[in-house]
Amino acid sequence: MVDFGVDENLPYLEACKVKLLNVAVWVISVVLVIFLIVNLFEKNYFLAVSDVLLFIFVCIPSLILQYKRKYKTNSFFIVGAFLLYTTLLTILKYDVNRQTEHILPALAILAIFFWDGWKKNLIFMLFPISFFAIRFVVMYQTYGRIEIQTLHLIYFIEFLSVYIISTYFKAAMLNFYDKLQKTIDTKNKLFRIISHDIKNPFSSLLGTSELQLRFAQNEDIEKLKQSSQIIHSSANKIYDLTQSLLDWSSSQAETLETKIENVNITEVIEQIIEFCEISAIPKEIELVFDSKNAVFVNCDAVMTQIAIRNIIMNAIKFSYRNSKIIITQIIANNQFVMTIEDFGVGMEEDNLKNLFDDNYLHASYGTEKEKGTGLGLKISKELIEKQNGRIEAESLLGKGSIFRMFLPK
Repeated sequence: MVDFGVDENLPYLEACKVKLLNVAVWVISVVLVIFLIVNLFEKNYFLAVSDVLLFIFVCIPSLILQYKRKYKTNSFFIVGAFLLYTTLLTILKYDVNRQTEHILPALAILAIFFWDGWKKNLIFMLFPISFFAIRFVVMYQTYGRIEIQTLHLIYFIEFLSVYIISTYFKAAMLNFYDKLQKTIDTKNKLFRIISHDIKNPFSSLLGTSELQLRFAQNEDIEKLKQSSQIIHSSANKIYDLTQSLLDWSSSQAETLETKIENVNITEVIEQIIEFCEISAIPKEIELVFDSKNAVFVNCDAVMTQIAIRNIIMNAIKFSYRNSKIIITQIIANNQFVMTIEDFGVGMEEDNLKNLFDDNYLHASYGTEKEKGTGLGLKISKELIEKQNGRIEAESLLGKGSIFRMFLPK
């Protein structure tokens, strides 16, 4: 019953509101049936007829709106109908033993959960206005005068308590939902990063193992030994990479938080180059890096490794066979600047503009048909920006590309 007419594709919070509509309508429907039986038993036919009319003209139309998925219309319809019905019915036929107006503080919760901002406040205010209107009209009808009593202050405090408690609970619920959504987004990013970073070295490893099979068939023992050494080295590097990524993902249990420490960035780059050579050597691409002077930078070591590795692997992918990739590091204007320059296919101006755009995902093939996802550079940009750094790119079609990574010194 709670899920009646609820669209499965609705966002979680919207689905909760729609389900709350169902709860309100079904509960009121049951209450009306009970009231109908009581009113008939007490021969209070006016109220019995009003119960039937409310069910026919409010509950049934609300269920129809719900079925047709007119949720916003239904929320205004339900709140407005119950406000109007309670106010008019109570004034026309006031029963001192029932005091039906006291249902209004409970129904006021609907305004808190259905709407936000000024709509929430405005619609909520209609409930105490309706409540006190009933009390004062009945007081005038009974005593011929209207006066403010201590009891009215208690009623006001009752509405205020409902507003404060419900608003606090809703805010806590929204805060929990935001944290949950961020956790889910983080997990998705982690899986995306891990799958992207592991795929390339495994492709190279598979390619080398395929060559090894040919060497074995041709009984070329020398090349077989060389390929075995490459496979062994590659397997160790892949293991190190996997362990590094898994350790990092474990530390990101709730959100992508940076762990800033003083890092020998020169040593990190050397390790990355050694790893990237798994892909560079088969294409006979030379990775050139002058590492004479060690540079230390305050950064997140793992995030920075992933970012640099993605950029270099991207350069290898789009470089021609027998070419170079030049990697440099300098300190300028109290910033660490790393430059990665390739002499490959380059990019058209439109592709360069959209290179880091999250709404633009363009998977392309490398110079030797290497398949990509288009995610690597976007991941790099995000990880560097989380460290208050930035990545810039220059490119000319047919000439190559230059990527510059900046980190605070």
